[in-house]
Amino acid sequence: MANLIAKVLGGTAGEVVDKIAAAADRFITTDAERNQYRLDAERLLQARDSEIEQTLRAELGAQERILVAELQQDDTFTKRARPAVVYVGLGVIVFNYSVVPVLGWAFNTTPPQFSLPEEFWYAWGGILGVYNLGRSFEKRDRRIKAQSTVQPVRLIGERP
Repeated sequence: MANLIAKVLGGTAGEVVDKIAAAADRFITTDAERNQYRLDAERLLQARDSEIEQTLRAELGAQERILVAELQQDDTFTKRARPAVVYVGLGVIVFNYSVVPVLGWAFNTTPPQFSLPEEFWYAWGGILGVYNLGRSFEKRDRRIKAQSTVQPVRLIGERP
């Protein structure tokens, strides 16, 4: 997390303090004042970095809570949204590579060639991968829950 903040801010707090201290050296004459200024600037930058990190953590936590709430709700549209994206992608592919050529053939015309961009294939393939991974985990969890609720069969006269 600190590396991300450092990349976003363009350097570590120590580098920023050094730059600020170099500029302040023109106005501060004694070593004691210079050291105190350096400590104060470093304290302020660390407080700012800490506040940014806390904000990022709070935002990630909020996004996680939203995702968990969406997955746990009984809204059927939310549960159908992942398959809907898959079906829309399939529809685009079928229309583009099946319906348009058949219509062109039926009307004796050369249909325009619609070439789907690479981004479509990457995005749709990524969505399919995540969807399949999610479904695999859901099915595995259901299977584990089903196995844990099954009681072993006992023979007549067998003690538990």
